[in-house]
Amino acid sequence: MIPNVLVSISGLPKTGKTHLALTFPEPIKVFSFDGGADYVRTKFPNKAIDIENFQMPLIESDSDAEWAPPVWESFYKKYKEAVLSLAYNTVVIDTATTVHTILNQAVLEWAREEAEGRGKEKKKLAISEYHTRNLLMKAVFDLPKNSGVNLVTIQYLGDKWAVPPGGKMAEPTGELKIQGWGQTEGFSDVNIEMSTKTKIIVENKKPVERTVMVTTIKSTRFDRDTIGLAFEDTTYDEIIAVLLGG
Repeated sequence: MIPNVLVSISGLPKTGKTHLALTFPEPIKVFSFDGGADYVRTKFPNKAIDIENFQMPLIESDSDAEWAPPVWESFYKKYKEAVLSLAYNTVVIDTATTVHTILNQAVLEWAREEAEGRGKEKKKLAISEYHTRNLLMKAVFDLPKNSGVNLVTIQYLGDKWAVPPGGKMAEPTGELKIQGWGQTEGFSDVNIEMSTKTKIIVENKKPVERTVMVTTIKSTRFDRDTIGLAFEDTTYDEIIAVLLGG
């Protein structure tokens, strides 16, 4: 029996993250925050894929009216209902980078409201207040894990910054890191990184360039010998077979 899995898929934009997510077992529920899932779904005309699109408000400054709590609460209510209904074999968050941003802002706005009630001003979260954020993000992972549902979280990769020896300010290190919740990799069963490369193939006896998706297993709680393996234009079926030794 194949267990349900929690999979983190990270990569730069347009590297095939959503496409890979939609190869997971159907029915699939997608919570989309960038509108890209609708197009990718057209590549899977025979699969049961239900997409819930969220329209993000236009935020132009920190002084804009509060916006995050209603967006977070709407998402989490619908997400929880979808998971607990057991109507879906796979739930996809596209992207969890955006969900983390929304939740971070929501927690800050809740703290500001509480501070204002005490006649104080709140500009940023205290270290202790990140506990609320972490508990809510943990619940996002625990719900499908405990319900027997596959979860795919999609994250962007961005520059990793660090203060060099003897330096005073952080600088880009040349490495990439997940943009979003810092504990994502720890709560995922499998962490995957996506990229693309160009290959020369022969079609009609002529060499042509073709872009392929490259999927690399960065870490997993399953077979550790699979860490570092890379696949081209792969699917859920191929990855799970390798991970479980099928």
